[in-house]
Amino acid sequence: MTAAPSTTRNLLSSFLDLYERDPDRVLFTFVDDKGVDRQRLTVADLAGQADAVARALPGWGVVPGDRVLLVYPPSLDFVGAFLGCLAGGVLPVPVCPPDPLHLRHDVAAFTQIAADCGASTVLTNSSYEWARTAGNFTSLFARHQVRWPDLAWRRTDRARPAKPLRLRWRIPQDAGQAAFLQYTSGSTSTPRGVVVTHGNMQAEVEANTEALGLSPDTRGVCWVPHFHDLGLISFVLSTVIGNSHTYLMSPMSFLRRPALWMETMQRVRATHTAAPNFAFDLVVRKSTPEQRARWDLSSLQVICSGGEPVRPQTVRRFLDAFAPARLAKSAFYPAYGLAEATLSVTMGGRAVLRVDRNALADGRIVAVAPNAETTCESVEETEEAVTLMGSGRVRKADSRVRIVDPHTRRPCPPERIGEIWVDSPTKTAGYYGLGEENADLFQAQVADDGEDPRRYLRTGDLGFFHSEELFVTGRLKDLMIVHGRNIYPQDVEASVAQAHPLVRPGGTAAFAVEPEAGGDTERIVVFAETRQTGLTPEQQQEVITAVRHHVRLDHGLVCHAVVLGRPGTVVKTTSGKVRRGACREAFLSGAVHAALTTLTVHEQPAPRPSTLPGQESSR
Repeated sequence: MTAAPSTTRNLLSSFLDLYERDPDRVLFTFVDDKGVDRQRLTVADLAGQADAVARALPGWGVVPGDRVLLVYPPSLDFVGAFLGCLAGGVLPVPVCPPDPLHLRHDVAAFTQIAADCGASTVLTNSSYEWARTAGNFTSLFARHQVRWPDLAWRRTDRARPAKPLRLRWRIPQDAGQAAFLQYTSGSTSTPRGVVVTHGNMQAEVEANTEALGLSPDTRGVCWVPHFHDLGLISFVLSTVIGNSHTYLMSPMSFLRRPALWMETMQRVRATHTAAPNFAFDLVVRKSTPEQRARWDLSSLQVICSGGEPVRPQTVRRFLDAFAPARLAKSAFYPAYGLAEATLSVTMGGRAVLRVDRNALADGRIVAVAPNAETTCESVEETEEAVTLMGSGRVRKADSRVRIVDPHTRRPCPPERIGEIWVDSPTKTAGYYGLGEENADLFQAQVADDGEDPRRYLRTGDLGFFHSEELFVTGRLKDLMIVHGRNIYPQDVEASVAQAHPLVRPGGTAAFAVEPEAGGDTERIVVFAETRQTGLTPEQQQEVITAVRHHVRLDHGLVCHAVVLGRPGTVVKTTSGKVRRGACREAFLSGAVHAALTTLTVHEQPAPRPSTLPGQESSR
């Protein structure tokens, strides 16, 4: 069974020790859209902010054990509010601030989270609260027929630290005590709040410190949102205990000008950074060879790629493009994790493997010679072979990861794809308020294996081990099954992205819908965003034809429907993951058809399978 995390150390006690030793150390710097350092936060500054919040909570009617929503635009105010909630024994719930441009969706999601966790209070800062109370959103609310939930809003940047500062915080004595709720940005409409304990938090920070080589000399740069586990745990919480001087940026600053990420890392001589896979493609597309030649990124020791599948082609393009910037190839550091495991499961991917495409569709791993174990530099996709990149090894003490048949719950034989099951000190306490579902998802037991008494987290992700390294191949619920073949949607999406120059990179989604009446197989639907709107009918047909051709050529599949739309047609989470379930719902409900002035839907019946793989029947 998983050993109980140590009760001797936790985030609060570690921070208080740091406060006693080195109160003047700079922990955080906030960088604005122009790359200017706008605000710094020392240990003493953070202690004062957090203590002011902790002292203010009782006066706001918030008592230990209550849940409060943290709604902050990118800023350092969030850090003080989060730590202040921990100090006051209150459970912070970081959430994405509702966007006025997506008001109906965002307020609905915000309301669902508030109801799910039973929050009665929102903590924010003056910049966001002012916009809400000054009436700037009033007309938008009326136009979109939405309303805020009935919650009290409190501005933490108005709370003033006591002088002299005496930190009398509630230090948890039980490692199993809940610390905060991390809501996952899944594809369903039902929110799920992961209960992260103080023991989980401490174990994750300790594991990151060792695996990533963190120290007081670390200089991190992060634009990943603070309300997501990658930004919150890998950067904010590690920095709070003194493991880095971290430069935080707004994700919108990165999306508007990806080069700012690289410019900031060069300027501060960054040693560590992290981002999802899409970001590495984006920064290559949005920077020029001249810019990359001017940058010096030789200080980078770890560039963690996590949050979505790591594509060898992306890694190759990124490393090739930034070689003139003196970027060390060894710094690229693929990892795999999820909120339900607090964050990391495996880290430090190095292996690249070429496997048989047809065997992969059958759930088997058959290495393709020559160069079965290859490198990113030699990535070459063919009709027979596909290249996969590893997501690292299990590096946490007392952790175990197994590959299990999701239906029989029996361990999979070597080189067979199955569901990834995880047990470690960072396995969280489950979803808030979901008893029976927690038992199935967080306390699963491997069948027919009496020698393994552990209880596992079922991740819902598919993968296999090769040479002790984990390869993640897809999501169990996103699998498309066509004529008995297992099709991974991300593979189809990659083909669509390369089908035509007008298809916007990062703007593709593939999913399956139920067979038509009398049909015998799922139908494939593709969403493809275009780089420009107002395409002529001839241009639209050209793109659709190219998409169908590439999907048929690469995967032997025929698309039932191709949806061309402007940016935003492909529904994503705030961290950039494709929400295929939400895209499916939009297609089936007809919501995606409602904007016919901005998109084209082209449907045709799916043909019967041909006798020769990869050929389309004449029907």
